[in-house]
Amino acid sequence: MDDIKDLVFKEAKKEEEVVNLSKFDIQAFTDTQDFSWSLDNIKKEVKTGWKLYSVTTSEEIVAAVLVKRDGDTLFTKNTPIKMAFQGNGFSHQIKNFYEEEAKRLHIARLVNYCPVDNFRMIALNESHGYKRTGKALGISNNIIEWIKVL
Repeated sequence: MDDIKDLVFKEAKKEEEVVNLSKFDIQAFTDTQDFSWSLDNIKKEVKTGWKLYSVTTSEEIVAAVLVKRDGDTLFTKNTPIKMAFQGNGFSHQIKNFYEEEAKRLHIARLVNYCPVDNFRMIALNESHGYKRTGKALGISNNIIEWIKVL
């Protein structure tokens, strides 16, 4: 298993990269309640300003990350970590990536979306200093919004 330091974030800029990421081990990415993992839906997200990144070790893709800048805010969401890689600190690396990206862009606010029943993500958000906004999104208000001011 690769060390956390070997995690690489690469923006999917080319059509081929988006297609490959959409096809990546579809069993690894369960659909979230606000987003069904398909090439068409990924393309819709990208068209509305979201940037898609693959999160990889030297061996394989372990997750996908979406970020979107809107004014002084960086909006973030990601797929679950592939099962074989869970518990290895990769989720913390993703949170660190968000913060580094916000700092690079001179943005002071991060917003993260996660399903209301994703207790691991909720605990992760809390451990990284995010605060629940009370705003709910998605079908049946099942996606909750979290904010962090840097």
